[in-house]
Amino acid sequence: MEILQSTIFALLASFAFMTIFEVRGKALLIGSIGGAISQLSYMLLQLLIDVHFLVPYFFATIILTLYSEIMARVFKKPATVYLIGALFPLVPGRGIYQSMVYFVEGQQGAFFVEIQETLAITGTLAMGIMLVSVIFRNFRLRSYFKEEEQI
Repeated sequence: MEILQSTIFALLASFAFMTIFEVRGKALLIGSIGGAISQLSYMLLQLLIDVHFLVPYFFATIILTLYSEIMARVFKKPATVYLIGALFPLVPGRGIYQSMVYFVEGQQGAFFVEIQETLAITGTLAMGIMLVSVIFRNFRLRSYFKEEEQI
């Protein structure tokens, strides 16, 4: 039940985030679904795989970026239109907030632990996006097969 509830909230949060940035039409719906996919994949990976806390973030980001790149090709829009709004549920907002609370309260030890985890999550999200985006940009399979047929 918690996974379903979290997925629905992620869909609504992505929808609201994309609405603020004036994304309209199909892109709004597709990006919101991407937010739900990112949260669902993160929650399922966190439940099913007992590994370091960054691994579910990494694979959820890979799944989300694959979804965004495929939707970008299908609907002929930039992948970032779908990716930025759908990434919103994975961004470590609580970690940023909590680290600033520790900083303001003068708890340096807790601040450094929290900011380190937050930056690790952020870096993991960036690496997942870069990995899939580089693969999609460097291996243009459709153009490769078209050139091969002409020979």
